Amino acid sequence: MTVLPDQAAAARLLRIEDVPADSWLPLLGERDLFLLPGWMEVGPGTYGGGLRDARAALAERDGTAVAGTAGWLFDGECTEDLCRPDVLMEIPAQRGAPLFPTLLAGGWYDSRVAHRPGDGAPADLAAVVDALEGWGASEGAASVCWPSVDEREKELIALLNERGYRRFPLSPRWALEGPWAGFDDYLKQITSKRRVSVRSERRRVRDAGITCRTVPLTRELARPLVELAEENVTRHGGRVDLDRYAEWVAALTGITDGRAEAHLAERDGRIVGCVVSSTYAGRVYALFPGFDYEQIAGLPVYFELAYYHLVEHAAAHGFHAVEYGPAADEAKHHRGCVAYRQALWIRGLTPQAERLLTEVSADAAERSPGGAAGPAPAGGST
Repeated sequence: MTVLPDQAAAARLLRIEDVPADSWLPLLGERDLFLLPGWMEVGPGTYGGGLRDARAALAERDGTAVAGTAGWLFDGECTEDLCRPDVLMEIPAQRGAPLFPTLLAGGWYDSRVAHRPGDGAPADLAAVVDALEGWGASEGAASVCWPSVDEREKELIALLNERGYRRFPLSPRWALEGPWAGFDDYLKQITSKRRVSVRSERRRVRDAGITCRTVPLTRELARPLVELAEENVTRHGGRVDLDRYAEWVAALTGITDGRAEAHLAERDGRIVGCVVSSTYAGRVYALFPGFDYEQIAGLPVYFELAYYHLVEHAAAHGFHAVEYGPAADEAKHHRGCVAYRQALWIRGLTPQAERLLTEVSADAAERSPGGAAGPAPAGGST
């Protein structure tokens, strides 16, 4: 997929807050929630700290925008796993230090270059990738990483491969794919054995006096929901700064094009579980869960809220998919989710970073012909 000089598109760099919505929004497809201007301003994983700066790269032909993406420059102080290539590659922080600062490109989930339907020519993608990489190098980035590239991104993958990026397979992302006329329609898509199990799980939750509902996410809800999320994060060995996380969640309420909602499990007026979501172009993105594990001990509240209630919510509002992150593979498979394979693509911009990537690639190849599978994020994926 070599790009010839006379095919080159022109790309310009913009501060995130200066991205022209009238040019940018027509580029976005249904998988581009995290490239919405509001989401780019909030930033991926910025509650983890360590963000130095950010830029968007916008390619244009004859004055018309044809492709674009964004990048965030993080230093080694960042605590969000999805923004740390060393964590995704399963190497200790001390060994991974030469990779920082790192330029996280394309978004933390489904990292990609957005483009108009039917466009996305190799030259346009190359202009965006090269502009962003050039900015990172000028700002002292030691590496550029695309942390979650879906296997369906054939043109981008070919370009990154040509540019010398290395691929590290990760655990798959998952999605429930509809549309559904209602919950019974969803039940028809799973096996009869699973249908019996689902009905039993729902009955147990209901009999325990727990109900589920959906409300708009508000700034007032941010702190109590984050406190529930902290229980989930620490239960899985992660860490989170409550104040920064609450501030980040509160900021989601201001993303006008990415409908932010809180799905609540309640008993006797008390919130015992939550899933926070953002919806765009008919896809509900389950961002993170949180539960009061003492209150829900022994009950399948996670399944009721994160799967069955979200399907009912999607069906009721005409949404056609529910997106999840990595982890809990068996639970997601049994409930009808589809796996989307993804990989981290990374390139060193310094001799030290490139040498480390060469070593880690050799280690991965020695362990398995397919490379090393990355871990699920510790930051609370649903």
